[in-house]
This record gives sequence, structure tokens and C-alpha cells, in this order.
Amino acid sequence: MMSWRYSILLVLLGVSVAVADDELRLLGGKTSSGALVSISEREIVFKAGAETIKSPLSQVLDVSLRDIKGIPPGTNYSDVKLLDDTVLHCSKVVLKGASAELTLVSGTTFKLPVNHIVWMVHEAHNAGLVKKWEDVLSHKVKRDRIVILRDGDLNALEGTLGEVDAEGETVKFRPEGGEPIPARLERLHGLIYYRPESPTETPTCRVFDTLGNSMAAVKVGFDGKTFTLATTFGGKITLPWDAVAKLDFNLGRLTFLSDIEPAKTVEKSGVGLVTHYRKDTNLDGDPIILDKEYKKGLSLHAHSELEYNLAGKYKDFKAILGVDARTGTDSQVRVSILCDGEKRAEAQRSPGGLWKIKLGDKEVTAQGVYSLSLNIKEVQTLRIVVSSRNFLDLYDHVTLAEARVSQ
Repeated sequence: MMSWRYSILLVLLGVSVAVADDELRLLGGKTSSGALVSISEREIVFKAGAETIKSPLSQVLDVSLRDIKGIPPGTNYSDVKLLDDTVLHCSKVVLKGASAELTLVSGTTFKLPVNHIVWMVHEAHNAGLVKKWEDVLSHKVKRDRIVILRDGDLNALEGTLGEVDAEGETVKFRPEGGEPIPARLERLHGLIYYRPESPTETPTCRVFDTLGNSMAAVKVGFDGKTFTLATTFGGKITLPWDAVAKLDFNLGRLTFLSDIEPAKTVEKSGVGLVTHYRKDTNLDGDPIILDKEYKKGLSLHAHSELEYNLAGKYKDFKAILGVDARTGTDSQVRVSILCDGEKRAEAQRSPGGLWKIKLGDKEVTAQGVYSLSLNIKEVQTLRIVVSSRNFLDLYDHVTLAEARVSQ
């Protein structure tokens, strides 16, 4: 998204440009286009045309300023993940003693305690190595690990990581069942710390910059030129206004499933014609229309399964079940909602549009659409299964309008 300030400059220089406004979304469902003016400790000020909107931060879902472009091709960088789920793309990482100095690809530099780092990996620009790194991370162990790249493979050694020496050359590592050794940092592809603890301060906002960095912040300030982020590790990060793409104040208060990626996806067909699920449209790519038009939602065809990692952060799951008549009215779809593998709800639709829903021992019916609401307190994984009563899976589809989880 191009900033309105930059667009005005181009217009003054005689360059024709389509202006893309900033966008503000509030909890009540209101969305405004215009320009971000300021952010203080308590409120956000936004200019929408002639209207000045002042909203408490507790009512703000997010502010979108511009697109995330990502790291330019050909750039070499390392990735670092912190306790608060911050993920940073770094051109340089220096560990000395108990302190780390990170230089982002953008050039921004700051320091933080090493004990806030969850993992660090080099060559994050190498897609093949990133896949192997993800495989290493998928094996959950309650030990620290050093990771060595040898002959194209990543080898993880379990043990206990100690402090880095004052020169930043070695890190003390005690292999499981062995004696401590000084592991040379320059020979390590990555470090993984076992961190069962949580950040000492709770983030209130997640800030995404144009390069794809995701930074958790306890407080965010904006004076019209510069963003100031107070971090969970006690430091501050300053970013110029044109480096920030999005500010997410939601952090779980209300999250639409169409705004996040499922951890697992299964899509198959009895006749070999897989229909992929769609976000915020019907299966033909048109706006979602059930009993009325909906801006958000998931449209799925049998057989599909979407699984989301909720990590026990949410209390409620809600969705409006319906069938978009423009993509076929004969659907006899079956929808199952499973929480940590336990079936919490099952809905079956007849061709006439009658839903029969089982919620535990309770059974209800609804015509046309059904507003589903489930308690998902402490649920780790939410799985949506869309299936058919016949092997061919023909015509059986459903839309879960406004499918969302909230705290």
C-alpha cells in the first residue's frame, strides 16, 4: 500500500499516481480509509476525509499502511526469533557475553539480552536450508541445541548452552552426557534455546515492516514521522514511518480464520477434481452471499480439512454456516468441528437447506444458515472437516462466514 504522503510528493512533481489510503479497523466492525495521524499510550488519531477519528487503543484491531514487500532477491540474511514471537531478518548478528546486537537488513540496529532469543539461524535466504531448519524445529525437545551444516544436511546436537565469551567467538556447550566444550559460533548454522518461560511483559501490538520483520511491542508511539516501539526485553526500536507496513493491536481479541494460514491442509476428491478452499470469497471467487453479503469467511468443498494452531489463547469460536446458492444449491455437506481431536460439533445439510446440528448431546435444526458458537478455552488445535455422504463428493460445499476465534 503506497503512503498518502509519498503519493502527494509524486503529484507535486507531476507524476501521475493512484493514491492508496491508510486503513483503520475497529472492534465494532467499522473500517475507515484515510491517514494515520498519531498514536499515543491511550489512543490513536486517524484522519478520514474531513472526519478526525480518535479511538482508544483497546478498540483498535489494526492499521494497514502499505504492502509487505519482503527481502529483496539476492540478499543474504539470518533469522532470529525471540520469546515474544518476534521474528527478525538480520544482516548481522553479534553475540557477546549475555548480550546480542542485531542489525536488521534495513540497517536498524539494537541490543537485547541473549536470554530473550529462542533461536537463531544463518542462511535464512536459502529455501532448501529453511525447509530443513523447520524440520529440526518440528522435533520438540526440552534441551538446548546447536545445529551444524555438513554436506548439505543440518545436524542438531542436544545439550545445554552457556554464555558466549566476551570476544563473541565461542559459546559454551555441554553435550548431553558429555563435558562442556567451547563451540565456535562461526561454525554453527544455528542455535536453539529451550525457553519454557514467557516474556516478562505482555505485548499489546505486533508491528510488521515492509521487509517482513514481525516485532512485538509493549507500547507503540507515532508522532507523524517516526514509530517508537517499547519492547518486551526493555529496549526501544525506532522505525521511520515509511518502513512500517501494518500494526496489529488485535493479538487474539478477534481473529478471522481467513486472515491466518492453517497449520495443516487436506484437500482431496473422489473423482480426482480437487476444489481448493477460498478465503473471503465463495468457491467461484465472488463475494460471499448467504442470507446477506459477508466480507470475511472460508468457502470449502468436500473433502477438505483445515487445522489451526490456537495454542490455548482463545475462548470462543464462531461462524455462520451456509451454502452460497450461486455455486450450487444441492449441497448435502457435512461439517465437523474438532478441538484437540474431540468432535465438538457436527452439522449436516439437506438439499432443501435444512441444517441438523449436533452439539454434544444437544441436537438443533436451522433453515438456510446457522450461527455456530463454541467454547474453545484452552484448546490447542481447531480442525474443520468438510465431508460428503457420497464417495464422489460432488456438489457438497459450505461457507463458514465470519469464521473467527476470540479471547
